[in-house]
Formats: sequence, structure tokens, C-alpha cells
Amino acid sequence: MANNIAFQPMGKTIKVTAGANVANTLAITADSPVNQYLVVNHEKTNGTGNPVYVCISATSSNAALPTGNNANAAYGIPVPPGTMFVFSGPQCSNTTPAYVSVIAESDSPELYITPGEGL
Repeated sequence: MANNIAFQPMGKTIKVTAGANVANTLAITADSPVNQYLVVNHEKTNGTGNPVYVCISATSSNAALPTGNNANAAYGIPVPPGTMFVFSGPQCSNTTPAYVSVIAESDSPELYITPGEGL
């Protein structure tokens, strides 16, 4: 359950490299059941960094680049360069993974994701 407290890590951080126009999907687990994820995009913020589109799901669904609306919409929340967000998503634990899928428009930015609880 999501908590309205400062973010508390409750599992190991994973590093995911976002492929240019190709989704990369990894499983993530936590030490105890959680459903929030701290997502950090460490890419440059001087105009050369890239947003990363993130999809966290209970299955190994792939993130995709949105190119418009209707049929061109896609599952993927943009994380701008040099930012971090806490996302609520499907629950994961030490026995049940969640899946983090990332994709970028260009280059290969890296994202760090930590399971936990809080804002």
C-alpha cells in the first residue's frame, strides 16, 4: 500500500539502460511487499540529455514511444533528464517481481529504480 511518508527504500536498486527505439525490460523485486518505485534519470540536463519512457507492470509489457494520440499513444511515462519521481505501480515482493520497461528516443540513457514506500 502506498504511504504518504518520505520514500523508504525496501529493496535493491536496479540499473536499466534505455535503448534507442528498443525497449529494455527487467524484473525488480523487493525485500517485502511494496508498490512504489523511486525512478532516477541521471542523464545530462544541459540540453543533450534524453527523457526515458517508463512502464512498470505486473507482466513483462514493453514501454513504447508515444508518437501522437489514439493509435499512436503508448504506455510509457516520460522521466526528463536529471530528475527523479516516485511512481505507484503493481506490487512486488521477494517472491513476486514487477517488470520495469524503459525506452528512449536516442542514445542510451540509464535509469535507476528502487522499490520502496513513500513520496
